[in-house]
Amino acid sequence: MKRASFVLAIVLIALLGLGMHGRAQQSQGNGKAESARHQQHDKEVYTCPMHPDVKSDKPGKCPKCGMSLVLSEAKGEVVSQSSDQELSGKEKALKAKKLLEEAKEDLVYNCCLSIPCDRCALDHQSCSCSKDLRTGKGVCSDCYAGWQMGQGKDIPGITKDKVKPNFHDHKH
Repeated sequence: MKRASFVLAIVLIALLGLGMHGRAQQSQGNGKAESARHQQHDKEVYTCPMHPDVKSDKPGKCPKCGMSLVLSEAKGEVVSQSSDQELSGKEKALKAKKLLEEAKEDLVYNCCLSIPCDRCALDHQSCSCSKDLRTGKGVCSDCYAGWQMGQGKDIPGITKDKVKPNFHDHKH
C-alpha cells in the first residue's frame, strides 16, 4: 500500500510539474507577443493627409500645411485618421480645397480662367464660362473676378473689358 501511495504521489507531482511548465511556456509566449507589439510600435510612422511625403516617428503638425499628422503603417497605409470633428478649421479648409481640386479633374470643366474657378464646381459641378464668354454671355462671379485680376485664359478677341458678369442668371 505504501508503494501505491508513493507512485501516486510521484504521478501527481509529475502532473503538477507539467502543468507549471505549460503555464510558463504560455507566459513566455505572451511575452514574445508583447515584444512583437513593442517592435511594431517602434515602426509607427505618422504622415500628413495632404502631404504623404512628410513622415515622422511621433505625432505632430505637418511643416508644410500645419495639419495634424496621422498614424500610418510602415507600408504607408493609414491606420488611424482624425475624424472631421477632431480637425481644426484650417485643416478642414485644406482638406476641402484638396477634395475640390480632385473633383474638378473629374468634372466637365471648360473654365475661362488659367486656374479654374471654384464657384461653378460648387454650384453646378461643371463650368461653361469659356463657351459663354465666347458667345458674348456673362460669366460666373469667380471667372469675372479672375478676369479683372488678369487671370483669364488667352482667348482671341477677349480682354477683361469685354468680360461681363452674370451673377444671377448664370446657369449650366
